[in-house]
Amino acid sequence: MSGAWWSQPFAEEGSATAEGIINQLGRPELDELTVLVREAAQNSWDARSGDEPVDFVVRIDRLGERSPHWLSRLTPAPAGGAVAQLREHLAPHSIIITISDRNTRGLGGPTRAGSRAPDGQRSDFVQFLRNVGEARDNELGGGTYGFGKGIFYRLSAASTIMVDSYIGDGSLSERRLMGAALGASFYNDEGRRFTGRHWWGDTREGIPDPLLGEDAIAVAADLGLPGFEDGRTGTDIVVVGAQLDDDLNEPGALRSAGTFIASSILWNLWPKLVHGPTGHLPMRFSVEVEGRSIVVPDPRDVEHLRPFVESLEMVRGNRGATHVRRSAPFEVGQLHTSLAQAEAPFSEVVDVAKPFSGPPHHVARMRRAELVVDYFQGPEHADPLFCYGGVFQSSAESDEHFAAAEPPTHDDWVESGLRGTTKGVVQNARVFIRRRLDEDFGSANRTQGQGAAGLGVLATRLARLTPGLSGGRAASRDRTSSSNPGRRQAGTSYRSARVLEGPTLQVFRDQAFVVARVLVPGSESTRIWTAEVAVVVDGGGKESTGFAGALSPAVIEWRPVAGGPSVAGHSVQIGAGGDSEWWVYAVHVPDAAIRMTIRKAANV
Repeated sequence: MSGAWWSQPFAEEGSATAEGIINQLGRPELDELTVLVREAAQNSWDARSGDEPVDFVVRIDRLGERSPHWLSRLTPAPAGGAVAQLREHLAPHSIIITISDRNTRGLGGPTRAGSRAPDGQRSDFVQFLRNVGEARDNELGGGTYGFGKGIFYRLSAASTIMVDSYIGDGSLSERRLMGAALGASFYNDEGRRFTGRHWWGDTREGIPDPLLGEDAIAVAADLGLPGFEDGRTGTDIVVVGAQLDDDLNEPGALRSAGTFIASSILWNLWPKLVHGPTGHLPMRFSVEVEGRSIVVPDPRDVEHLRPFVESLEMVRGNRGATHVRRSAPFEVGQLHTSLAQAEAPFSEVVDVAKPFSGPPHHVARMRRAELVVDYFQGPEHADPLFCYGGVFQSSAESDEHFAAAEPPTHDDWVESGLRGTTKGVVQNARVFIRRRLDEDFGSANRTQGQGAAGLGVLATRLARLTPGLSGGRAASRDRTSSSNPGRRQAGTSYRSARVLEGPTLQVFRDQAFVVARVLVPGSESTRIWTAEVAVVVDGGGKESTGFAGALSPAVIEWRPVAGGPSVAGHSVQIGAGGDSEWWVYAVHVPDAAIRMTIRKAANV
């Protein structure tokens, strides 16, 4: 069985056109590659099976030597719209994007829309490849009515996809391969009208069905599809003749598209990279461009994503601020925000698809499926050295209300058109988030933060005195003294302690500290050392007295770099022995440059 195209004629009672199906997606503000990532990952998450993480892989390739095989299998093309030019998009230079998931149940259930799924199975195949606008049957899942799948066709210059699935759903275990295309409605030579919907497969009894079993395996291998040799169930969706914005003849064009996809995965799907309370990782992501991998960073390692991660963990632990609906009381959702440093190093894979500019002052809104809907913008932090990120997640009771507010691309909670309880839930949640952000970071806090009388400008002018603070990079706790070029050399004796790194700004558990790494010279007797911090004034001098109500810097803790118990207060007693290195923690003073000095207080 080699497969062939079948075009859908209009039923006498009426049918949906292919143009209408594609247009259901609307004109999203998000980049189409971002929409693709969000829609595909949502489908994969809703289809998860078992306890293993869902593996989600996006591959970008040129057809190359596979081109003749695709031409022989998929042509002649059906009539109507872009799909009629399918041959042009099966050349060696043509681009295909393959989205794969594993440890999912595959597209199971009946292969025909009029059949009922047996007990223990779901109608995934017909919901993805045949039906449009069918309500989801996955409780607390990410999808709604399945219009978002139009993105797969929209990204194809030929409006064509190929779907290969290995099913493990209840008692059903089967391989299925089928193509689909959304062209334009047309009339044939006999004057009969067709909807513009086409399927490629095995036509039986006048109905297009997928290739099954060994037929599907043989054809998929001939087309060079990934396959399922490891025995895991899942689905591969191939976008044929993928359209990318870049000039595809430019060196690195495909790599740029892959980097953008990896960045979109990072910003839109990062909750799936956050381990659960039991250490379980929900999903694993990979991006490959012509066989070369692009790493999706761990969100904990991304400065501007870390506060979102910390907030999600707090919400998961039921430690956020709870929003409760007053009329017909029930919990609507939880909100938590966390601080971070405003300055962050540039990284292409982080920044190219970043959904906002500059440091975050946003809340990631999401439903129970933990797929980011959008980033709700709040006021900027009063201290320019800081930013914040947060999470608002709907409760199980309110999830359906927020699902009803989402457009086909699931990238907003739209209040217009809602009624009754649903409108109240969604609207009041927005007001709750806005009020809490204004209370924590809005004009009242901004006014309080201005008490430093312009010291923010001064801090910038004196950045040379506090390079770590102006750079915003936290000193690493696991670096050893051997990595420091200023460490003590053999045969050299220091009479005083010295600051090796910092002071730098660090945020721990939503609290800000100024931290320095200091070297204390060894001694033959026990000594007491004292750390002092002071605000630096214009000209480089030390501020002698602060104004009324101003926060004063103070050392709060010494912590040995090599490990061991910390010492509270500004002084530490160090016994006889060699050199030692310490982290010294001090209170952060907003809008101020800090100088730290280490002095020997006494011999014991």
